[in-house]
Amino acid sequence: MSKAVLMSIQPKWCALIADGWKTVEIRKNRPKLKTPFKVYIYCTKNKEKCGVAQGKVIGEFICSIIEGYKYILSDYIEEEDQLCYWSCLNSYELHSYLKGAVPYAWYIFRLVIYDTPKELSEFGKTRPP
Repeated sequence: MSKAVLMSIQPKWCALIADGWKTVEIRKNRPKLKTPFKVYIYCTKNKEKCGVAQGKVIGEFICSIIEGYKYILSDYIEEEDQLCYWSCLNSYELHSYLKGAVPYAWYIFRLVIYDTPKELSEFGKTRPP
């Protein structure tokens, strides 16, 4: 598992991931990597101050499953409810984010939250993903 992804995530979602509530990250795409691969969590900067983690890499996880959905979720209420629960999104947030795109569910395994958030420079990056 030599390849990795640096993923930008808003502070409110980072907090839910760190607390173990958010176990799936919903994205409109997937990388051209075979699973499993490592994902580094970059906490985006927000106008509201919410801690020293903003603008830093707060942790990592292994993404061993990415599940793509080939249908419109509202036609499959049970699956949509599960995705909403695991991703800590409500149906409105899910559909607003996707804007008609099919979702990819990135499952979060072996989550490690760093005691001290790391600078992007430690990952060879000068700007956020």
